[in-house]
Amino acid sequence: MKIGIVIGSVREGRLGESIGAWVAERARSQVDATDVEWEVLDVKAFNLPIMADENWAQAEDGPAEVHRWRDAVAECDGFVFVTPEYNRNIPGAFKNAFDLLSRQWRDKTLAIVAYGGLGGVRANEAWRFTVASYNMHVVGDSVNLIRRVDFPGGTLALTDHHDASLVKVLTRLVSLTRAVTTERERTAAASG
Repeated sequence: MKIGIVIGSVREGRLGESIGAWVAERARSQVDATDVEWEVLDVKAFNLPIMADENWAQAEDGPAEVHRWRDAVAECDGFVFVTPEYNRNIPGAFKNAFDLLSRQWRDKTLAIVAYGGLGGVRANEAWRFTVASYNMHVVGDSVNLIRRVDFPGGTLALTDHHDASLVKVLTRLVSLTRAVTTERERTAAASG
């Protein structure tokens, strides 16, 4: 089973990179799931174009960057979205990355680690609404980091509370992903 840790900010000086590294480290060291491979998918590293054709991901002649993104997402059974809140919503580059694909998200799982002025709660809620169109199964709990409290001097200042909250969310994500993946495979076998 593979879970992608998606870093959704592409800005210079972004906080998402350090948060994504923290999520990956804790997932690999503190979540009791030896059958899970955790892979960081940094939207910035994919250098994705703005969506100009809704069929790029499926078209043979679509951009190579989109195909690389499509294949990386398709390999995952679930995701952790590391999302900032920009202007009370989802960052544009992250939403574009999401919109470039469709079936690759369908019936998969999601946990959210959000950050921003109010802990990224509006981006968190916007993602929950957005992913519903692909029947994604979202962990009820989330991790919300408040910029002025959790990033003194611009650096993530972790506490035992942060770690405990993250491990709780990731453990629930693993359990949910196992259940959903089993059901998805059962349904595919019955219809195939």
